[in-house]
Amino acid sequence: MLNKMTLQGLAHIGEFIGGIAIIISLAYLAIQVSDSNRLLRSQAHYNALMLAQAPGTMMVQSPELSDLVEQCQVGKEPLSTSVLARCNHFTLMELNGWEYLYYQNLDGSIPPQLWLGSDAYYRNEIQTKAGYAKFWKDYHIAYAEPFHSYVASIFAEESGVSSQ
Repeated sequence: MLNKMTLQGLAHIGEFIGGIAIIISLAYLAIQVSDSNRLLRSQAHYNALMLAQAPGTMMVQSPELSDLVEQCQVGKEPLSTSVLARCNHFTLMELNGWEYLYYQNLDGSIPPQLWLGSDAYYRNEIQTKAGYAKFWKDYHIAYAEPFHSYVASIFAEESGVSSQ
């Protein structure tokens, strides 16, 4: 009988130790998942900054591009077909950065402050530079919902009419 109780007691001790091991494993896993999520948010933040800043970097590195973009953004007419094409592709990259930030914000992958600052910047750009309205008229089809409606509503606020 003594041997049976000892074996039964050892079994209970083993179950207890196994339970503790499972709790420790779950706690470790929770820490790993949390660290992984933090790393992914950090990477999303970095990606957003790199994508949104790429057009500005190009302008800083190329005075010629800066001059061309300025001509387009102020709505200077007439523009040659090649200048207009370069400006449109540049603006497409700019708005793609804004779109990326928009979706990362919806997903909660970037800090809200990054979104608020970036959104204010892009809103100001499209509200103060005529070239963006011309670009949007021709290229709005490049953007899907809900970003398309978001930007269209900003153009509509500025013009006081419905935008595509």
